[in-house]
Amino acid sequence: MNDLATQILNSMPGETRFNQKDAEVLKKHSTLLLELEDAIVSGFYDLLFAHSVANAILTKEGTREDREKTLRAWWKQTLTSEINEDYWGWQAFVGLVHVKQKVSNSLIIGMWGWILNTLSVTLKDRLTPDELSELMISFTRLAATIQSLIAESYLENYLQAIRQATGFKQELIDRIVGTQIDSMIKESVKN
Repeated sequence: MNDLATQILNSMPGETRFNQKDAEVLKKHSTLLLELEDAIVSGFYDLLFAHSVANAILTKEGTREDREKTLRAWWKQTLTSEINEDYWGWQAFVGLVHVKQKVSNSLIIGMWGWILNTLSVTLKDRLTPDELSELMISFTRLAATIQSLIAESYLENYLQAIRQATGFKQELIDRIVGTQIDSMIKESVKN
C-alpha cells in the first residue's frame, strides 16, 4: 500500500498535499485538538448512524463502539505520531477496506466536510484568527490528501480485483470503459 500511496501522492500538485509545515501546525495545536476527541468522535458517529445508508453499512461491520475505537485511534495517531510513508500507506489501505464495506467516496468526502466545519466552528473562540486560519489550512490539506488516497486506492483496488478475477488487462478494461463512456456522453447530450 505504501507504493500505491506514493503514486497517488505524486499525482497531486505539491501545493495541495499535506506537508511538513502542516504537520508542525498540527503538533503545535495537538493538545487542544486532542481535547476535542470526544466531541469529534461522538458527533461523527451520531451523524453517520442517523443516516440510513451509512447506518446500514456500519451495523454490518461491528458495533458503534468498534467504529469509535477506529476513529479515536486515527485521531490520536494523526495528532501525536509522525505522518510518514506508513501513515499514508495506512490511508490507502482504508480505500481497500472501503471497497469491501461498500463505503462510498461521497460519504467519505461528506464526513471530511463535517470534520472541517466542526473544527472551524469549535475552534473559532479558542484560537486567534491567524492561528485558526493556519490550522484550518493544514487540516484542509490533510483532508485533501487523505481523500485522494482513499478515493484513488478505492478505484485502483476495485480495478485490480476485476483484473485478477477476469484476467483482463488494464488496456482492455480502459477500452471497454472508454467505449461505454462515449455512449453515455452521447446519450446524455441527447437528453
